[in-house]
Amino acid sequence: MQFVFCIASTYLDKLYLTKQSLYMYWMGKIISAQRKGKIGFQKQGSSRRIGKISYKSMTNEEKYSVIKGIISKFHIDTVKKVPAIKIKFNVTKYFKNYYELYIAVEKLYLNKTIACGLQARPITGNVLPLFNIPNGVFVCNVEEKEGDGGKLARSAGAFVGVLSHSKYNNVTKLKLPSKKIKILSSFCRATIGVVAGGGKYEKPLLKAGKNYYKFKSLNKKYPIVRKVASNPVDHPHGGGNHQHIGHPSTVSRRSPPGQKVGLIAARRSGRKKSRKVYMTQ
Repeated sequence: MQFVFCIASTYLDKLYLTKQSLYMYWMGKIISAQRKGKIGFQKQGSSRRIGKISYKSMTNEEKYSVIKGIISKFHIDTVKKVPAIKIKFNVTKYFKNYYELYIAVEKLYLNKTIACGLQARPITGNVLPLFNIPNGVFVCNVEEKEGDGGKLARSAGAFVGVLSHSKYNNVTKLKLPSKKIKILSSFCRATIGVVAGGGKYEKPLLKAGKNYYKFKSLNKKYPIVRKVASNPVDHPHGGGNHQHIGHPSTVSRRSPPGQKVGLIAARRSGRKKSRKVYMTQ
């Protein structure tokens, strides 16, 4: 065996292969998870980006008074598929205009006036602090910390319910879309209304071509082949006379690339065992 390895190593040295290529020579093909690479954010062309959708930094005019803008255009975020609005704000002090991108809520239209600030009225589309919003009102794009631009309830059809306020601690109790209760600072900003575009997943795609273009907009591959249906050279789960993995699907966190597929560093696996409790009288 050592003699064969020496012959193979000398042959590979003639091909000027690296150490990584040597491992690939013995392992087989590069699997699809390796070819995809580390993609934390969907890599798309700059022509498709509309910009960052968030509140602008707090100014004294917005902190103690109110600023007003006009909806000039509607956009669709190509990554998250969320409708956005382009608001035109007028700065009378410097005699110029500037534009901001906010998340669009339901019942908005072009040339509608949007008010932002302490003295804004709690009507649909306005942006104001939580302590000025009455109980029971639905809000969206809520800031988690003061001035972070909005982090909660930003997807299509999402909303957060305002439950109560505490004037002593300056905190507000909210009910998130996950039905969890969260307590935030009352000075965090939020938009009145429900995010537009709700129910878009209820409509069926009807054909694979539409699903292909949906994945293409997210820069993902389609169709996705089940790896137990592949050959053993293509994936660790491939091969065999029946479509089965053939070994435990859990793998170590420190597994090398090409082997790190399946349930990575799983705390538990399998079905949860529910215990039946019988009540005796």
